[in-house]
Amino acid sequence: MKSRIILCIAFALTTLTGFAQKQEGQYSLEATYGGSFASKPSISGFGHYDFGVRYMFDPNWGIKADFGHDTFRNDETPKQGIDYTRLSLQAVHNLGRTINLPSVTGGAVNALAHAGLGLSISKSTQEKTKDNMGNLIVGITPQIYIFQDMSIQLDFSYVVNLLQHFDYDGPYRFEGAPKSFTGGHATASIGIIYYLGKRHSDYDWR
Repeated sequence: MKSRIILCIAFALTTLTGFAQKQEGQYSLEATYGGSFASKPSISGFGHYDFGVRYMFDPNWGIKADFGHDTFRNDETPKQGIDYTRLSLQAVHNLGRTINLPSVTGGAVNALAHAGLGLSISKSTQEKTKDNMGNLIVGITPQIYIFQDMSIQLDFSYVVNLLQHFDYDGPYRFEGAPKSFTGGHATASIGIIYYLGKRHSDYDWR
């Protein structure tokens, strides 16, 4: 099963790379790893990773599809918590161009703003059912230039979960018949952006 997944990912990346070479827009693959932070109940830890594909229509606007996963565990009872997975489609704005950040920093630093919506699933260590939710996400992504095909990114995002039932430490928030609530958590992560296509990173940096 794992070998099939790896083959599918390799095929998708090869196809995307070939497609991007023929297009005028800017394509990039993005990956980050970092921490997740929930306030009710208070849980934090390094259990967040994210993979995304971004397309910029022009130097100012683009879209991004991304997959995120978070692991939340109770410090007092480490085996209790939830595993959280989301898929989101987001609009991306080159915030750095708006505030002239690359020019001010000599082309070394930029920043993107992103926001969108999607679907989420959480699996509790204490319950047999899965929690299906909608999500809203908003964030900012500072970038550090390395060379024309790669940059480092920091990402700070906040995710709002619609129709959430499990608390982040695992149990249903309300006793009896499960009732939904609006939950939320923050993520902070670091990773890389790899640019595809003949434009390389032009829309982000030049």
